[in-house]
Amino acid sequence: MFRLLIILFILIGCEEFHLPKQKAYLAHQFSLPNYEMILDKCGYSFVINSDSKISFDSNCNAKINYDFLKADIFISNIKIKNNLELIRYDFNQKISDNSSLVSSINTSEFNNIDQNVFALSYSFIGEAPSNIQFYVTDSISNFLTGSLYFNSKPNYDSLLPSISYVKNDIKKIIETFQWK
Repeated sequence: MFRLLIILFILIGCEEFHLPKQKAYLAHQFSLPNYEMILDKCGYSFVINSDSKISFDSNCNAKINYDFLKADIFISNIKIKNNLELIRYDFNQKISDNSSLVSSINTSEFNNIDQNVFALSYSFIGEAPSNIQFYVTDSISNFLTGSLYFNSKPNYDSLLPSISYVKNDIKKIIETFQWK
């Protein structure tokens, strides 16, 4: 009987205890960005990260692709025709629609009067379809909007390092923006 009890304890005591695996998130290692000037026939120029690729369509809308992040910045080129307030209203409506699930919004303004460049950017903290949206205008005839999208389900915590990386690039785009 004693031997049976010892064998029973050994069999029960040797059973391994398993814990479920926790979700792992991708941790990107970012190198310092290098920037190159983009000159285009569309009437504006700026610098982009050399690790990204830019393409333009026939309406001078642009797409900046970050393949290694599975992210894109979509830039829309809008001509102002005595309708600046309507364009700003549409942009603000887009901001409102995008912010329904976020916990807060940070704004940043940039003005370069000498270059006639006025910009405003919005960073969304939380589960937003687009984590950063911005516009650049000369307040006379040109208005560009930009939106950052990731090709993945929104998960702010796991995307935060990538959002911060691209946010610095967007800041550089705005700071170096010039109208032709």
